[in-house]
Amino acid sequence: MEPQSSIPTREKRDIPWTLIGFAVLAVYAVLIIVLNREQVDISFVFFSTRISKLVLILLCLGIGFAGGFLFDRWRVRRNRRSA
Repeated sequence: MEPQSSIPTREKRDIPWTLIGFAVLAVYAVLIIVLNREQVDISFVFFSTRISKLVLILLCLGIGFAGGFLFDRWRVRRNRRSA
């Protein structure tokens, strides 16, 4: 009889979790695009327009990220002055 090694062999393949994660995100992105194709009316302060829900969602995300970035820069500058 041969002595068994304590080092595990690669009989089973490792599960590619990153690939599965990217696939799930891709399916989710496609679902968002497909389910938000409906046109909606949006009223900006000075004009109104008709755009898809997806564009509206992306516009809101962009405004939110820009606002967060500007607020963070303002907060850092304010803390630097008071220190």
